[in-house]
Amino acid sequence: MSTVSPTPLHLLAGIARRNGVILSRDATAVGLERELRTEFERGRVVRLRAGAYALASAWAELSPDARYLRRVQAHAAVSDEPVVFSHHSAAAIWGLPVVGPWPNEITVLVDPAAGGRSRHGITRRFQDGPLSIVERGGLLVTSAADTAVAMARILPFPAAVAMLDKAIHCPREGVALASRDDLENALAAIPSRTRVNGRTAAFRAAEFAATESGSAGESISRAVMYLLGFLLPELQVRFDDDQGFIAFVDFFWRRINRVGEFDGLGKYLKEEYTHGRTTAQVVMDEKRREDRVRACGPLVSRWEWPLAVDPIAFGKFLVRIGVPRVR
Repeated sequence: MSTVSPTPLHLLAGIARRNGVILSRDATAVGLERELRTEFERGRVVRLRAGAYALASAWAELSPDARYLRRVQAHAAVSDEPVVFSHHSAAAIWGLPVVGPWPNEITVLVDPAAGGRSRHGITRRFQDGPLSIVERGGLLVTSAADTAVAMARILPFPAAVAMLDKAIHCPREGVALASRDDLENALAAIPSRTRVNGRTAAFRAAEFAATESGSAGESISRAVMYLLGFLLPELQVRFDDDQGFIAFVDFFWRRINRVGEFDGLGKYLKEEYTHGRTTAQVVMDEKRREDRVRACGPLVSRWEWPLAVDPIAFGKFLVRIGVPRVR
């Protein structure tokens, strides 16, 4: 009986770490250094950073969030010493939302006494106050609260709110990544020196953050409503009818009896929302859900990402659906 010899790609896949990262030193150790180099030249393997690779076929299936996280994991795998990730890299590890593209650089935290400079592909951030360092997914990282606060110091207000909302979000199943007390402690740890950038911005965003926000799109929408001076809605309000529970709606303006729903693509594509349903089934379920909410009395309005991130267009939309300005 003839046997089929494994291809170089199969051999390389066999030495990949659990997260899919292939290290050149592992390939060398088992005699696959030439195969790795050849498959990279053929475009069947992609380089994540010096000494770390991934199969091109697996890389192509990853979302932008997952790709950046994989690069963070690759950096940890090739580092000679343990590294602590912060800012964007820590946000990726915690699953905190970044609005827009991820940076090209990996961010690591260092003690000011260590000195040194950032270099190509690596940004070094100096620790300027007490921080909690924890392990998550085998990586050393600033705590969820410290990460969200650090990002709130450098992000625009809407993006900062999305980051903080996610950190303290209380899911209906499971637990929050951080508590409000954790957030308060992280804020208190920011040095009070006036020259420290972003302290006021972080406090402002944290004061506005809410545990009820269910997605980055909802957070961005709510922050823009606030900046434009519109009446803020209640979040995640429950609706029931004679058949029982209908839904928790994203936004509800009780004064004008209007429901608002942010429609992100994740609602129709991600397994955490679809629960095995096809996109068509999700759309039909959403329609039936909305019809039942409308039957309770309120009008329902929906919007998507392009509107939420365009303050002028979003403001006109809110006026059109009757949301009043309060300042």
